[in-house]
Amino acid sequence: MADLKSGARLPHPEDPARTGAADAPQANQTGDAGSLRRVLRIWRTRTLRSGRRVEFMQFGRDGLRPLIWLHSVEYPSAPPWGLCVDAAEAGFGIVAIRRPGFGATSRVETIEDEAGLLAEFIDAEGYENAVLVMEGSARPAGVRLAMSSKRIAFSVLAKPGYNNQPLEENEPDWVANILRQTLLSQAGANLALASMRNLGPGWLYGPFFGVEGDQDFLKTHRRDVADAWQCLCAMDAATFRRNIAFAQPDPLLTAGALKDFPGIAVIGEDSPPPWRTGFDARSGELGIRTVILPKGCIFVLQQSRKELLELLRDI
Repeated sequence: MADLKSGARLPHPEDPARTGAADAPQANQTGDAGSLRRVLRIWRTRTLRSGRRVEFMQFGRDGLRPLIWLHSVEYPSAPPWGLCVDAAEAGFGIVAIRRPGFGATSRVETIEDEAGLLAEFIDAEGYENAVLVMEGSARPAGVRLAMSSKRIAFSVLAKPGYNNQPLEENEPDWVANILRQTLLSQAGANLALASMRNLGPGWLYGPFFGVEGDQDFLKTHRRDVADAWQCLCAMDAATFRRNIAFAQPDPLLTAGALKDFPGIAVIGEDSPPPWRTGFDARSGELGIRTVILPKGCIFVLQQSRKELLELLRDI
């Protein structure tokens, strides 16, 4: 098996023409992947001592520094194969986790429960000196996990959504109406989720992700998009509602709360001006260092992966 650190680029082994598979590789339990995880993104499920389950994907050979990746609600999938390879070449092993309520991972009731389940999994796997990436709606649980776990050495808050601005200042009217309906009640969340399923992936991955760079990413990663949409549609309304609420005020994030937090907050150059303005102001209030990456908005980390890995090399 070729060493990912050798410098040679591997051909993409997940190409349907090579594998003959219509869907992403899967494995039922942690031992099923074997050495294939060095070149394939294989979803596996671990049952913890508490009886709860976590679905995850680990890419790269043994001995790489863990780069634990928590997805946001709109795109519950692993980082693209190319990013996983680049990370391995930079010394990082991607560990993508399907957050509670997504995929085969057990459901939880609260943000604190989510952080607890993620911590239990990280402890069970024995990851050390890990870098934690939290995208979008993963931020509330991710920050709590990072603050409580000695196994997390550094964190990246990507498009963290802590601006606390009114919906109408950040989203188109039709998006804002759906979000309001979701936050209003559990019944509203059920109706919004059912409507989203009926509208199909073009509704979400079309006008909502209108930035050109994001659209380019979606067009060139169609299998990943299909996998993410399938996972998104399978979640329950309670999980949907808890994730949509991530942009509401967080009692943990008082002024200066992240002054001594070992991490950075990042956003893409292509983000809408209101997002940029709110991000800069709120990050300054919280005391966290910020970085503007050169490409992307929703998919800023995927589009700016070279710059992301350069940032992480020195921590």
